[in-house]
Amino acid sequence: MKVRNRKITVRLTDSEREHLQLQADLTGLKVEPFVRNLIMEINMKARPQEEWAELLCQASGIAANVNQIAKKVNSGEPGSEETLRLILDMQNQIWFKLKEF
Repeated sequence: MKVRNRKITVRLTDSEREHLQLQADLTGLKVEPFVRNLIMEINMKARPQEEWAELLCQASGIAANVNQIAKKVNSGEPGSEETLRLILDMQNQIWFKLKEF
């Protein structure tokens, strides 16, 4: 483990401190490691939001339904306009959810 024995004091306004805290929170880091990463020019990405797990679950369910429909169509069962509408509706649901994020 690195020994960090050099200290720098930086004075910030309340709004600057809030902004710094928000940026650190977005990456899932505490402020000190976040600032160290900035200094070292480490590329940080925002931590995925909790809503992404729900979106992934819903998209997976929709994809499973689309696969079931495709399996029926490929097995030789006659397709219908209703089946096509179902597939398009499911695709629209996925796009709508993705656009929300």
